[in-house]
Amino acid sequence: MRLGMSENKHCPEIFKAYPGLENKIDWLPIGSFPTPVMKLERLGFEKLWIKRDDLTSNIYGGNKIRKLMFILAHVQSRNKSHIITPGGIGTNHGLATTIFAKQLGFKTTLLLFHQPVTANVKQNLALFARHGAVLLYKKTLFKAMLWYYFVCRIRYPGAYFLYPGGSNIIGTIGYVNAVFELKEQIKNGLLPMPETIFCPFGSGGTLAGLSLGLRLAGLPTSLLGVQVSMSHLGPFPAVTAGTVRDLIKKTYLYLKRMDPGLPEITINTPAILDTYLGDGYGHPTAACSKAYGLMKNRENIQLDPTYTAKTFAAVLDYCQSNRKNTVLFWNTYNSVDMTSEEDCVNIHRLPVQLQKCLEAKTVYY
Repeated sequence: MRLGMSENKHCPEIFKAYPGLENKIDWLPIGSFPTPVMKLERLGFEKLWIKRDDLTSNIYGGNKIRKLMFILAHVQSRNKSHIITPGGIGTNHGLATTIFAKQLGFKTTLLLFHQPVTANVKQNLALFARHGAVLLYKKTLFKAMLWYYFVCRIRYPGAYFLYPGGSNIIGTIGYVNAVFELKEQIKNGLLPMPETIFCPFGSGGTLAGLSLGLRLAGLPTSLLGVQVSMSHLGPFPAVTAGTVRDLIKKTYLYLKRMDPGLPEITINTPAILDTYLGDGYGHPTAACSKAYGLMKNRENIQLDPTYTAKTFAAVLDYCQSNRKNTVLFWNTYNSVDMTSEEDCVNIHRLPVQLQKCLEAKTVYY
């Protein structure tokens, strides 16, 4: 099924490496791949590159499209028509899921918790209404997850329950595949082999997929995830090195079951930088503000305060002391300008509590 005006049917690279997976794993052509790689020329570093996953689609880009191309096919194959997923009130994952699920005729329910109200959050709230998401505002992360794991499963037993950020096994395959795409670009001389890749560490699927992909593709590259969300929900681990390692292992065993020809590998625990989070999920920091401004003013590339600006702040610090290393920043943000869609939204279609968020003072760009 064709989705979107510019989407193509570029076969996932992982199927070329492991043909036994092709007839076992469903996917939909909802993205434009491969995404470009380019050198960042104006930031004062000779070996700094970017992977432009902000350009995964001309409808709505970002890292969620790689996950959804497998997830939505999985939903379809299981004859589901209703997706329930949690996220902050500005969840990019929730918006991407709503937009692309709508094209397949699926209903999307978002279980939302509060986060600092940035310009991006306000835009996403308006776009939830624009694209017809059912919004259940639960205020806190704890309550949103309570509804996800218990209340909604009783009320909607036939729904597809999608983990925050699309970071389940199926979604993680999207970033395993992304590494094979990168390997082909390196092979074709579009960029040198990076010593280090940086990516945001939010719900864990992107980090897990890249980590597993590097092992399966045989690339001698280290990977650093930058923590952008709280590691624990009360006493319970939410997104930690341990939860990511578990997701890597589960995804590998799933792929191995689909194609026994996959090599035997050792599952490593990915390296995580946890000093860039600041006051919590969605809370801007001085370092991310600086990183945001540098990227926008010098390279004309948009970042966001929740994920990519914090990650790029870590990249800049690393490059200062590792100038001889080739570094690749994996940009997971959406760069499609959604302003025209936002402007024509009737905000009264939102729940009253979320309308108040739109009226609140913006804390950051």
